[in-house]
Parts: sequence; structure tokens; C-alpha cells
Amino acid sequence: METTDNISDSTNSPEEDTTSSEVSVKELPPQTTIKTLLPVILMLVFIIVTWASPNVVGRYLSQQVNPLSPTQISALRYLPAAITLLLVCFASRRTKSLFETLKKKYLHLIIASIILASFVLLQMYSVKYTTASVSAFLLNVNPVITFVLSMIILKEKHRWWGSVGVFIAAIGIFFIAVPLADISQIFASEYILGNLLAFLSGAAWAIYSIYLKRFLKEEDFIVTSTWNLTFSALILTVVMFIVDGWFTFTPSTTDILLTTFLGIVPTAISFTLWFETIKRIPVQKASVFQFLIPIIATILAIIFLGETINWQFGVGAGLILSGLVVTQLS
Repeated sequence: METTDNISDSTNSPEEDTTSSEVSVKELPPQTTIKTLLPVILMLVFIIVTWASPNVVGRYLSQQVNPLSPTQISALRYLPAAITLLLVCFASRRTKSLFETLKKKYLHLIIASIILASFVLLQMYSVKYTTASVSAFLLNVNPVITFVLSMIILKEKHRWWGSVGVFIAAIGIFFIAVPLADISQIFASEYILGNLLAFLSGAAWAIYSIYLKRFLKEEDFIVTSTWNLTFSALILTVVMFIVDGWFTFTPSTTDILLTTFLGIVPTAISFTLWFETIKRIPVQKASVFQFLIPIIATILAIIFLGETINWQFGVGAGLILSGLVVTQLS
């Protein structure tokens, strides 16, 4: 009502050039949108590609002659991630902001860190009790959870077909991750615990994303990620010593290099970029891109581990891409 009156007044006023103002309003947003979306798209591409790598690297580390345990891989991954971001904060003169944010948001940072550490531990332990393919499927359904939570908690608005796109992409994940011959394993009694842990891992990541956007959106994304990874690394280190004690063997140079890679690239850099991404666009739209992870992970597994694909991969990939398109249009 008030908007209509304002438009009427401006139309009847000879002093205002409404034609030129309308042109500027119509022309500027597309330019602004392109400039805004390009860095977001580039960040999402980097995030999704790097997040596919831990599946391959983690599998190698857990199946070698002297395998690392889930808690050891998690702790050795997060420690270099935390150190890297702390050095970045010091180098970029964010020291003051680092302590100001801690003082102001310490409770939210601790809660977010507990959720983040839980995500990693649930993910690593799920594969001990169920197959890796089923675990990957249940974990990467987390965008569906994010979709629902974003509407309930963040009040994000989506057109009805957005949920259809998420559902289509989730089916695509199923085709890629779960061989049809082994579909009964999802409900087999011996796999129930592992399936539950995998699902909870996906739920933890969805909750972590929502929590960041709800309570830490206004904070510096590098500073926030630094504290989250630092607290998570401390939690995981304590858990590692409680569960596994000290290392029964000295990690090899390859172990150290691979876990350091996991800590710096897909963790320190990509987790930080993820926080920045969900600050710029709705968290549900960003999370849907995670459906691409199984496709990229499979390609990496083919290249580095010699795995093969079948017709299910093609069907799943097509469904995932279709779901992404539908969801983004919503």
C-alpha cells in the first residue's frame, strides 16, 4: 500500500525523471549480480573439487601397510589446518580481530567447533560399520537436511520446485554410491549402526552450515574459520589420545605430507571459502553443490585408484546435474 502511494506520487511529479530512474534500476542489478556470482561460483568449484579429495586420500591412509585410525587421520588433518589459518591471521594483521571475535563470540565458536569435530568423527567411524558407498550416500544427502533447516531456522524462501531439484539430486547420489545388487545392505542389521553414524555425519554438517549463517554471519570468515578449526583440532587431539593412545608406529613422510595436504587445501582453505560462500548466497543453494562431490570423487578414484564405473554412474551424474539446475532456478 505504502509502496503504491509512493509510485503514484513520483509519477505525478513533473520534477522527477521516472523514465531514467526505471532504466537505471533495471540495468544495474544484472551487472551487480554477475559481479557478485562469479567469485561465488569460482569458490564453489574449488570447494567441491577439493572436498572430493579426502575420500581418495583417506582411503589410501586407512588401507596401507601401517594404516592410520579414524581419530588419527582426523587429528592430523585438523592440526595443520588450524596452524595454517593462525599464520594467515597473523600475516594479514588480524590478530586484534582474532581476540575480539573470541571475546565476543566465544560460546558460538565453541559450539560450532564441537559440531565440526563431531562431523569428522562420525564420518570416519561410519565406514567401520558399513560400506564406504552407503556411507557416502547417507553423508551427501545433507543438502536435503540443509534445505529444510534453512527454511525453518533461517527463513530462507524457495519456490516449491527447489525441493524437487534436491530430491532428484539425492536420487542421483543413490545411483552413484549404492550398487543396486547391494541395496539391501542399507537396512541389514549389521549395518544399522554405521548407517546411522553416516546419516548423523551429514546432519552434523548441515547443522554446522546453518549455525554459521545464523550466529556468525557478520564475523570475519577467516577469523571464524581459524577459531573453529583450532578448537576442533584440540578436541580431536584429545579424543585421539583417549581412544588410540600414542602412535604405535611413526607416521611415514607420505602420511605426514598427505594429512598436511588434507589440512591445508580441503580443510583450511575450503572450509574458510565455504563460510564466505554461505554469507553471500542462501545456504541451501550453496549446499546443493555438494551433490557433485561423489561424481568428482569417483573420477579421482578412477585416475588414482584404478576403480571402474558403470551405467549407474552416468544415470546418477545426469540426475545430480538436473537436480542442481532445477534447485538453482528456484
